[in-house]
Amino acid sequence: MDPEYSLHDVARCHLCESPGPQLNCIICKEYLCKYCKEKHLSDEFKEHKVVPLKFISKCKKHSLKICYLFCERCNVALCGECVSSGKHNDHDFANVVEKLENQKCVLKKDLKELKKSIYPKYCEIVSGIPIQKADLNKNFQKLITAINKHGEEMHREIDNAMKELKADLFEMNSRHLTALDWQEDKIKHSVSEITHIISDLNKLLKTNKMNKICAYKSRNAEFKRYPTKLQFSLPSFTPQKINKEQIYQQFGFLPALSIKPLIDKPQIIASINTEYRGLKNVSCPSDEQIWTCGFNDIVMRLYNLQSINPCLMLTLCSSCVNIKPADLLIILDHLLQKQN
Repeated sequence: MDPEYSLHDVARCHLCESPGPQLNCIICKEYLCKYCKEKHLSDEFKEHKVVPLKFISKCKKHSLKICYLFCERCNVALCGECVSSGKHNDHDFANVVEKLENQKCVLKKDLKELKKSIYPKYCEIVSGIPIQKADLNKNFQKLITAINKHGEEMHREIDNAMKELKADLFEMNSRHLTALDWQEDKIKHSVSEITHIISDLNKLLKTNKMNKICAYKSRNAEFKRYPTKLQFSLPSFTPQKINKEQIYQQFGFLPALSIKPLIDKPQIIASINTEYRGLKNVSCPSDEQIWTCGFNDIVMRLYNLQSINPCLMLTLCSSCVNIKPADLLIILDHLLQKQN
């Protein structure tokens, strides 16, 4: 097969063998020229579907040849030389036109789905994000205000505690100063008296007047009773070690951030046969437990999602038979607290 004429040799009309056919019957997998189309369709014993070959591509490895087969495994269009090379042995092939038509059906289906459901759904979701942002910012500002208010209250309590300690300290200091002032005044008075007596004695020693010398009375015994020194237990401040964890716990906390995607359709995670003729009340105290009660039934059953049999049964009094679903959990809490 001459490479110079490979385009003609690879694709020829199946009936007249003229080169460069414009059509292909994807049912019979035969190339046709426009003149042989009617003759090919005249065979009424077979089903035919003739399509144009305008989308047939040239081979990327052999530029002078056109691709007429498609390798499903390698996902690539092949010319005759690619097929004869043996690299695609035991691979599944498809007619390029048929493959093109099938892919176009896939594209049309995807386009339809994108336009009618996927794109509107994305637009709906993205349109709700600004609302979520607004709600998030509103809640953020609310929490910031609450935290600031609580912080101011704690600061106010700390300031009050400081004021009380300072007031107590001022009172103790004032009482100590008052006692020291009283003792100081008393000692100073005694010092003044002693100074006056010393002066009088010096004068008496310089004179010989009998009456004045004999009139002197000693007070040394009185002054030898020295004033006692006041002993004060000076106040001290013993600050407690600051426990940051305790402060954080006392101040408050924020729950852990939880971002969960919402599913469009509910998912069945478990199927439980409750054996009731009619299920009346249902309560879910946790993600794993379900309390149930039927119509005119005085027995409540606790089911675990991991087990099909009830793991606990409680008998209600006659006055509790007509309880509402919202009341079921309250009754359970009361019974469990009473039991504990």
